[in-house]
This record gives sequence, C-alpha cells and structure tokens, in this order.
Amino acid sequence: MKKIIVAVAALALMAGSAYAAEWNFYGSARVSTFWSDTDPYGDGVELDELDDYLEDVQFTEELQSNARIGANVKVSDELTGRFEYGASGGVANVRLLYGEWEFISGKLLVGKDYVPMYLTGSNQVVGNDAALSGWGEVDGSRRAQIKLTFGDFQVAFVENNTNYYGAALGDTTDDFVDVVIPMIQLQYALTFDNFVITMAGGFQTFDVDDGIADDGVTSWGLGLDAAATFGAFSFTAQVNGGTNVGNIYNINVSDLVVGSGYAAVVGNEVIDNDAMGGRIAVGYTFNEMLAVEVGYGYQQTEFDDSRYQEDEVQSYYIQLPITLAPGVHIVPEVGVVDYVDNRFGDDESETTYFGAKWQINF
Repeated sequence: MKKIIVAVAALALMAGSAYAAEWNFYGSARVSTFWSDTDPYGDGVELDELDDYLEDVQFTEELQSNARIGANVKVSDELTGRFEYGASGGVANVRLLYGEWEFISGKLLVGKDYVPMYLTGSNQVVGNDAALSGWGEVDGSRRAQIKLTFGDFQVAFVENNTNYYGAALGDTTDDFVDVVIPMIQLQYALTFDNFVITMAGGFQTFDVDDGIADDGVTSWGLGLDAAATFGAFSFTAQVNGGTNVGNIYNINVSDLVVGSGYAAVVGNEVIDNDAMGGRIAVGYTFNEMLAVEVGYGYQQTEFDDSRYQEDEVQSYYIQLPITLAPGVHIVPEVGVVDYVDNRFGDDESETTYFGAKWQINF
C-alpha cells in the first residue's frame, strides 16, 4: 500500500509540474548513406588502378549519433529549460540538459549546453554532420557549465578536460593530475544587418605529478569567426589557434591518436602543442527546394620540439541540400578528408567520400 501511495504522489507531482510548464517537444531523425575509399598513403589513384579503387569502396548506412529528441520547457518568462537525447552508438545519450534563469541584467545557465567556444559555420554532413570539426573549425561541443550571458557577451565556467599524451606519445591519459580551477571560456558577438563577427577564447590549467614530472599544462585557444548573407548568397570564414587546444575544442589532424592537439608529458618535461587553423564556406540558395554549398577547412599542430614537424589535415566538400517539404531534407555530398603529413613528415591517409544525409525533423 505504501508503494502505491508513493507512486500516486509522484505521478501527481509530475502532473502538476507538467501542467505548470509549457513543454514543446521536437525531434530529428537522421540517417547517413556514404561510400568511401581510403588511400593509406594519400598518393592518389592512377587511371589504370581505377577498377581496384572502385572495388575497395566501402558503403556505410547508419543512424547518425546526432539524431535527437528533446523538448524546450518554459516555466515562466524568467525560467526556462531544455533537454535533448542523442543516439551515439545507437544508445540514448544526453546531449543537452540545462535550466536558465533570466534576471534583470542577464541570464544564468546551469547544466550541459554548447560552450562559448563553439563557432560553427560549415554544414558539412559526413561524419554525423562533422561541419569541419577538428579539420579547421572550432567545436568545443557541449559540456557541463555555469554560464552567464549579458546581451552579446558570454562567460562560462566549464568542466575540465585534463587529457595529455604519455611518454610514448601513444594513448591519452588524465592520470596524476591536480585541478584547482575550472576551464574558463568567453564569447562576444558583433551583429550588424547582414553580418556577424564572433570572437571567442578559452583557458585552462592543471598540474601533472606522476613521480617524475611535476609541472603545469596550460591550454588556451582563440577563434575569430565572420558570417554574412547577401541575398541568396551566404559566406562564413574563421581563423583559430592556440596551445594545447585539444583540451578546449576538437582537433583531429592525424589518423593516429596523437593528432588530438594535447600536450605531451615526457620524462620530467611538458612539451606544448601549438595549433593553427581555419575554414571557409560559401553557399547559394536557388529556391525553396535547392541550394549549394562548398567548404574548405585546414588545421595543423606542432609540438615545441625540434624532432617533430607540423601535423596537418585538410578537408573540402561540395553539397546540394534538397528540401522536399518543410522539415524533410536530403543532402548529397562529395568530399575529401586528407591527413597530409604526420609529425615525422610521413604521408598519411586520404579518404574520398560521396553519399547523402537523410533527415526528417518533427
């Protein structure tokens, strides 16, 4: 009987809360179908090798990890919230979960949300809507944070990422670290009639004490983004850079794990990892049904050690977004992800892909 009473009370509480708040549910089903071929040395395909090349093409169809379902919740004019579940690995995962309170001069957000160092502009769809993330675009993704917003200015205290490379520059680790303060990220946007300039920065520091090394790892990153629309044309460009930026935003300059933009702790020394990159994307909308976009991204990292060279990646694509009906989209895309050279100057893989993303929003 007690269990029944508790259950009834819980349902009554939930019903009361649901009645008091406005719940606006939404979803986005996304499936990718892509053919791809990877040249392990990035030296291209000769004409007499074309038949073998086509035989090696691999087809993949999958539910995208960023397929989602969620809701925007409004309790009052001052108090709102949001939750969103994704489908990473075919398993539900929390993408967003936060509450936000609007006070006299600004807003306070608590929970998991996009960080200020999330400067997207590309619409590249391969790799679960990669959008050149790690290949030239600043993508700090979604993290737990306490964020204050004052008009066009944001400051957030973000959960730390304390990964670094071990002595063998192999797998990353976050062992033997001491953290005193959270990651700090800032963003400011200047908005004009058809033009937006966004500046963002992030800073983090932690110590590594593994019995041999006892030193600090300092990470910082900056991004400058510009976006404009001129009638049916759209344009976006970005430059970014910093040191050990893998702790702040996504870096993917190598087909090896060492391409993630972290510092290395070797013996009693911390070897910093400098980064620089950028992207550009241009689009044109023909009509309500058809558009086109081309994009290019470039990213490089380099350890502060004369033994190592620049580690580079570039990606470029062209797509033709098709809107069959409101919320119903097919996005054919052809592109390349070229890992160029690794830190030793050796050629790395180059992947050519073609296919489409299929999406229905509801």
